[in-house]
Amino acid sequence: MNKMSQKVAARVEELLREQLEEMGVDISKLEPHVISESMRCDVYPDESMVYSWKETQLLRVVPEKDEEGLVIRWRMFTKDDTEPMVH
Repeated sequence: MNKMSQKVAARVEELLREQLEEMGVDISKLEPHVISESMRCDVYPDESMVYSWKETQLLRVVPEKDEEGLVIRWRMFTKDDTEPMVH
């Protein structure tokens, strides 16, 4: 699996925080074990990922690859985007 850059990982974290805030979740007040129990990331064979909080899908991250199969950028879709989350 290709590695995400720190910049991309930071953007994923930022989007997850925004999505949780929209749901009324104040992540700064949660204990780490609650976060780890409630947050899930499903990784698929095409290297796409779907992040979920409890049973709510929050963010889909999809790699765009070049002709050689190397990831050139990561596209991100929140639950409000038109791109379907379910893989």
